[in-house]
This record gives sequence, structure tokens and C-alpha cells, in this order.
Amino acid sequence: MFKTKESDELELFPTIKEVIKELFPDAPSADVKKYTKQVSNADEYDPLLVIKPNEAWIAAHGWAAYNAVMDRIATYNLTRGRRDENSRCIFHFRDVQELYLVRDTMFANGVIPNAFHVPSTLQPQHAGANNLIPIGRVYIVHKLGSKKSEYGEDTAFFFVQ
Repeated sequence: MFKTKESDELELFPTIKEVIKELFPDAPSADVKKYTKQVSNADEYDPLLVIKPNEAWIAAHGWAAYNAVMDRIATYNLTRGRRDENSRCIFHFRDVQELYLVRDTMFANGVIPNAFHVPSTLQPQHAGANNLIPIGRVYIVHKLGSKKSEYGEDTAFFFVQ
């Protein structure tokens, strides 16, 4: 088979399934398959926001509160539909600007106040914010080609600065 420079470069990236397995190592195979399909169906280079729950946050607030926050992220500023295909963990965005605009306006408007970590030193500046732990860990995933992807953790996504 004839290889192009582009296909050689893509071989350096993990497959979508490998990324999903790395991000969700304990997920049942049915979820791995569902999440892999969800990422595969995304447009190339569109950012996907992946949120892994923080067990300490769940213990403090409960699963119902966690699911409510994920539902708000999935539907915020949309007139219909969801950006997560009901997964509550993988969210599609048109571009990085939209992703961070949704996050910033949700924080500024107090839409999901308990999701954001507000360090004790900044709590006086953010009335009513007293959450000392973030809701989860955030990764930004990009689909590359039809079967490859790349990702990185955004360690500041749920942190107020």
C-alpha cells in the first residue's frame, strides 16, 4: 500500500479506541464501544470535552447533582438537542472558542456554581462560591483522520483563577 506523509504522521497518534480505554480504564466494553463511536462520529479537529467524575465531589454532592451539571453542560445555549449524545461525559463543540465560551458564561452566570473549584483565597471575591473540589478532570480530545485521535488534560477547566 502506498503511504503518504500524512498517513505516516497519523500512525504516531493513538486510535480513538485506545484513547477511550485510557481515559475510561474501568468502563464496560459496551461503554467503550459507545464512546468510541461518539468520538468517531465527530467532525475532524472539532474539540470534544471529556469529563471524568471526581469521586470526592460525588461524595460531597451526590450523583443526582453530578448528572444535573452534566445535563446543563450538554444543553447550555442550545435551542434543541444535546452536545453529548446522552453520554454525560463526552461533549461536542464546533470549536475551542465555543467550548470555553460555554464554560465561562456558565461560571459567570452561576449556572453550575458547585462544579468549579474556588480556592479559599479567592472565595471572598466570588460570593456564594465555597466549593473546594472540582467536579471532575477534563480532557480535550480531537479526532484526527477517520480512526486516530489526540488528547490532553485541561487542568484549569474547573478552577477559578
